[in-house]
Amino acid sequence: MPSMKPVAHLGGQRPPYAAAGFTLIEMVVVLVMMGILALVSAPHLVSLSAATLDSQTKAFASDVRRTQLLASIQGVSLCIQASGTHYSVVQCAQPTVPFIDPATGLAFAGDFQNGVTLTNAAIVPTLAFNSLGAPNHATRFIVSADTSSYLVDIAALTGYVSITVAP
Repeated sequence: MPSMKPVAHLGGQRPPYAAAGFTLIEMVVVLVMMGILALVSAPHLVSLSAATLDSQTKAFASDVRRTQLLASIQGVSLCIQASGTHYSVVQCAQPTVPFIDPATGLAFAGDFQNGVTLTNAAIVPTLAFNSLGAPNHATRFIVSADTSSYLVDIAALTGYVSITVAP
């Protein structure tokens, strides 16, 4: 049976198994540095307002459709008051009194966040849906953030709500 003696290293070289790979400490240091780099550079790569612009536009369009539905179900005229970063639904006969959403029991309103703003492109009276759900006129809302925008159009006779990307 051969004796187990340590192998002499020629010229101070490491054995072959020790030459491959990284130590655990080296790997941890590299991963920490990558994490710090990602943390610092990520906010510059993705704009939070642009990332949420699409979802906030869809939520606003959904609220417009819901306003139309509630007007026809409850048999009242409902108006959408919108400006800047806030919109609310009120009864047209009482514009200072917020309309209470029957599903939540709260005032039917919404806010845009993260730099998203709302503009009513039509220079006409407030958009209103009569008790049959028909709008008083066609209108266009522009929902924008940074350099991108979406158009939310409401058709005159049907109240059809569509979303398109602004050119």
